[in-house]
Amino acid sequence: MSNPSRLPAGSSARQVRAERILDITADLLMAHGYRKVTIDDVAGRAGVGKGTVYLHWKTREALFWGVLQREALRLFDHLLEALTKEPEMALPHRLMRTIFMELTHRPLVKALLLADPVLLGSLASDDSVRAAQQELAENTDLLKLLAEHDALQPGLTPETAGYVLVNVTRGFLTAEELGQDDGLDLEQRADLLAHILRRSIEADAPIPEAVLTELNQQVVAMFGELAEAHRAQLRRSY
Repeated sequence: MSNPSRLPAGSSARQVRAERILDITADLLMAHGYRKVTIDDVAGRAGVGKGTVYLHWKTREALFWGVLQREALRLFDHLLEALTKEPEMALPHRLMRTIFMELTHRPLVKALLLADPVLLGSLASDDSVRAAQQELAENTDLLKLLAEHDALQPGLTPETAGYVLVNVTRGFLTAEELGQDDGLDLEQRADLLAHILRRSIEADAPIPEAVLTELNQQVVAMFGELAEAHRAQLRRSY
């Protein structure tokens, strides 16, 4: 008699089961934080055996990283959709404004960017989390593209521009987390973040349309590669 937990790798049924396990893990992570959630908790809520969870993810850490990775991938997909519709989205002030707004609906990605020790536990210092932070909030490759298109403020390098970008953005995210919004609504805070980034790291002169189109295509290709890398890794768990 076949074991129902041994669904064929890559099958739709196995993928549905993996997605359900990720959904439940995400809910438990948000409710209780990394340290208080066990594989037993996940398996019990999902209605599967503990061994079934381990068929998809070999360790507890891998499961929790899978949750974060899926949330980051969904953000990448949203950004790619926006980039294909509007060339100016390739500019940091527009891109980070969109990310800032999206994080309202994606608290796990926000926790990832802030390395929240309560939600992420030991994962907060994991190399995979650090890499995801660099991809989303301090992407030096993106800033190198801006430098190549003369779109950075004179005197700024991709590295110094990245320092400004990540610390300004983190400051806004931290202020929001602490409730230090001074009566500003989300749109106002997002607009203010965009204004500061526009004035502090982007060139004052308007970017010619042809240059902006080329920059956008390169940013789409870069983010597309990052998204596919995350997608491929997730599929291996399915």
